Amino acid sequence: MRTVEKHPSLADHLFSDNRVRKYGTMILQHGVKGAAKKINPAVLYVDAALSVIEAVSSYLEYAKECEKTKQIFAENRKIKSELDDQLKILGLKQRTVLREGEARIEELSQQIKLSEKQRSNMLSQVKRHLHIAKSMQDKLKEDRERGIDFKQLQVAQQALDHLLRATLIFITNNID
Repeated sequence: MRTVEKHPSLADHLFSDNRVRKYGTMILQHGVKGAAKKINPAVLYVDAALSVIEAVSSYLEYAKECEKTKQIFAENRKIKSELDDQLKILGLKQRTVLREGEARIEELSQQIKLSEKQRSNMLSQVKRHLHIAKSMQDKLKEDRERGIDFKQLQVAQQALDHLLRATLIFITNNID
């Protein structure tokens, strides 16, 4: 079922209906006259004073909250500027690290671009070091089997270890 409203709003209904207007004005006239006789003026002044005090209190509360809001906005601006500064610093650090990385990559690529002669020299040196290490290892093995003094064997083994360590360092430095 469909409903159709006669009056689109209550205010329109109150002002357009003659009976409502007639009886409404009568109630207002007689009600105000009768109520005005019964009201004590002292109570009226006290009520007005309380209303003013309440309005002032509300305004002061509003002003206090406005001040808090201003302080919060100021703090937010301060934090934002600090974060922006930190972001700039991090950006500079990132660019510096990237430049250093690019320089390191360039340096490594230069080291990798060894000429064929340098590579062959490096291989021959490594082979020579390994051959010397192998011969030293064989000699140490023979000396152990013959029963040579332990301290001498220990010194020789340390020298061999030092040679192997130097060879490994040489290889890793030239490969990087």
